[in-house]
Amino acid sequence: MSIRLEEIRRVTALRHLSEDCQRGLAEVMVRRTFAPGEMIFIEGEQALGIWFVLSGRVRILKHSMTGRSQALCIAQSGKCFGTCPLFSTESNPASAQALDDVTLLVLPDDQATALMRENPCLVKTLLQLYSERLDQLARLSECLAMWTVARRLNDSLLNNAVPDPPYLIVHLTHEKLAELAGTVREVASRHLEKLAEHGVVELHSGYLYIIQPLQLQ
Repeated sequence: MSIRLEEIRRVTALRHLSEDCQRGLAEVMVRRTFAPGEMIFIEGEQALGIWFVLSGRVRILKHSMTGRSQALCIAQSGKCFGTCPLFSTESNPASAQALDDVTLLVLPDDQATALMRENPCLVKTLLQLYSERLDQLARLSECLAMWTVARRLNDSLLNNAVPDPPYLIVHLTHEKLAELAGTVREVASRHLEKLAEHGVVELHSGYLYIIQPLQLQ
């Protein structure tokens, strides 16, 4: 099934491109769907291309030699992931897993290279995405090394919150939140319970509301 221009424009980083460039992307991109929990790609495997999220959420994670998982980020609708292999390595530096039913667009590496030769504006866009990913990883490194667990948990809540007036909503289990903050579920649960006692958040099964976001900063 062909990719529609409206789908290309749902991706934040691609909506400003010229219509000709968007049409070029639509001709070579591939739509993929994944079920909750399904692996999209595995760390160390040959990279297929750059991925863009049309709907749902994708968890990017690394596994240590001891088997512990560290979530790097969660890519939500309109965002992208998998930019590193295009510029730095041919293999995936991390794994990607669907958190929900997700619909993705993938730009194959070979097609991306050809399109970049024809569209300098696309080169700038993809380099910007790569730079943003490096900045995000640098911030994560600082967060894990220098921040307290409480601050890391609060930061993860704010970074993954979406508006749901009159509050913000975070669709994460305690376990997934703990992975993002580099801690364990029990610690995350105790911290959330403390926040709930002070009226900062309202806890529900599989999600929570942020009532007082300023208290998390």
